[in-house]
Amino acid sequence: MARGVNGVPQQLHQFDWLSTYIEDRGLRRRWQWATALYTAVLATLPLLMLWSPNGPDHALSRTIAAGIAALGFLSAMVWLVHWPTRGQSSLFLLAASALTGIGCATLSNPYSALVGCVIFAVLGGFIAYFHTLRYVIGNFVVCAACATIFAVRLIKDTGDIALTVATTVMVAALNIGVPFGIRSLVHTLRSDLTVSDHDPLTGLHTRRAFYRSVQGLVRQRAAGAHLVVLVIDLDNFKLLNDTWGHARGDRALARVGAALRENCPAASVIGRLGGEEFVVADIHRTPRPNELAERICRAIAAIPFPTTASVGSASAALDAADPSRASQFLDDVIDAADLAMYAAKNAGGNQVCHYVDLQPAVAGEADGS
Repeated sequence: MARGVNGVPQQLHQFDWLSTYIEDRGLRRRWQWATALYTAVLATLPLLMLWSPNGPDHALSRTIAAGIAALGFLSAMVWLVHWPTRGQSSLFLLAASALTGIGCATLSNPYSALVGCVIFAVLGGFIAYFHTLRYVIGNFVVCAACATIFAVRLIKDTGDIALTVATTVMVAALNIGVPFGIRSLVHTLRSDLTVSDHDPLTGLHTRRAFYRSVQGLVRQRAAGAHLVVLVIDLDNFKLLNDTWGHARGDRALARVGAALRENCPAASVIGRLGGEEFVVADIHRTPRPNELAERICRAIAAIPFPTTASVGSASAALDAADPSRASQFLDDVIDAADLAMYAAKNAGGNQVCHYVDLQPAVAGEADGS
């Protein structure tokens, strides 16, 4: 995962950061209900068409239509139970796209089938909001294939080229305009968040942005990996401010921010929690970030300002993380790293201390190193 010039994790998957964004604002339950309701409404359409002269006209197509409706209602119930993972959401949308095409194909009237391709625009809008461009394009390709087949059938059955062209243009316009319009809005939202979520002095994440980014990493739950957190507090920073003035203190903070960006891996999420306290989070295969912590400690001591850093670290296995409690999981690891940082500071500062054997919400002990 690459990080931009301001330390933004640019490649955090769209589904992950938007899910965290929605949860942070207390909107997740509303989104679940809205998606479930919308899915249930769409699931009623193949049932309604069973009573239409333009709907399925033989036993197999009627059975398929009823099966699609049943799967739609089941999907709606699943949305009510829990917020899906990225993989589950992808599977839901791929299945919805395929079943929409099959459902339209069961209709005996090719005009009704062609108009039904408008539903792909609804799916495309959801895909554009939560998923990457390739999923949007994939949905559009399925729509285009279905619309082409139904348009050919319509011309063959009616000979009405004008109606066929007009309907096809309407379907194409909606399936291009809705998804790509939503995708443009999401891109603008992400750009605005990138600017507003960064500390203007250091260019690092603010506390809120840091939590949102790291919660996205926690939800990915890489097998066998650990969430590693380092809390960094500058030693004697108040003395630097009192002696040299706040302007020089601000320059020192900016240099610390630069030192963190230069010495942390590209995938790290780096934030300023406030004042002279900073935090770094990353996903590691090993639970002890000794080398990284020591490198940060040396880098801050080397900046041309009379300050050093106390660095506390802690880690926890991502396998133990409950995606629905990602915020609490992160709080536990940060609290442990904070305790380790104070142990380093009480030992004289300019050193590293690691919090041993952390289990979320369970106390451990700090180990100087």
